[in-house]
Amino acid sequence: MRRHGLSLTVALFTTAFAAPVMAGVPFFNARCPGGIDVHADEGGPVYVQGREATLQRFNDRYFEARDAQSGVTLSVSTNDEGTPQVSYTGHGGANGVCQVSSGGVPSPSRPKAPSRADSDTALPREVTCESTDQRQVSCDMDTRGTVEIARQLSHTRCEQGQNWGLSRHSVWVNGGCRAVFRNVSMSASGAPAGDTALGACNMSKAAQGTLVTQVPVGSDYQELIIDYPDGRFLCMMRNNGQVQTLTPIRHR
Repeated sequence: MRRHGLSLTVALFTTAFAAPVMAGVPFFNARCPGGIDVHADEGGPVYVQGREATLQRFNDRYFEARDAQSGVTLSVSTNDEGTPQVSYTGHGGANGVCQVSSGGVPSPSRPKAPSRADSDTALPREVTCESTDQRQVSCDMDTRGTVEIARQLSHTRCEQGQNWGLSRHSVWVNGGCRAVFRNVSMSASGAPAGDTALGACNMSKAAQGTLVTQVPVGSDYQELIIDYPDGRFLCMMRNNGQVQTLTPIRHR
């Protein structure tokens, strides 16, 4: 009897502490002061600078993610609408509030979709996206390849990574940025693979991948997280299209 009771206690203890670890993690991308880039999949994992972080869940609306290599700890909470709010602490007392560039859950069809290209086919390649009252707005768009500002409409200067950026199927603006955005890459069927940032990484990998997120790193680099058939990779590329590194961050 004592043996069965002990086994049940161990099972309950394991379930209580192991099962909920990934629960409550929303899908989002964020940029923290100091050039710290964050990407989270719905339900986890969370990546800090392309490295998978250790998660600690406190309740359904709050968890922390720690990157042991950099010493960065992220504090992530969600409001009633499920929108994430992210802050960080680091070595030497460094701390700050991170800018969430995309929030909410990914498209429900994503796990079943054969490829990102299929879901992007019907999306526009040029859109007008406007932030009014300093609010963040997302506009559906085909963001494969290179997206640029075709015409700025606001007095506020629109700067990528600060008040506008790209999500998986949209462009977002905030802080009063209003502009016409245009995808200047040729369509996937009519352009050589190397003509886009994703294409350059695909050529280096010798495989066709699906872009998860693309963010600028400083003034000279682009950081792409890409899903390939054999796993998720971090592609670090110069703005001139030269791939510097292609690092696996999760194997299938």
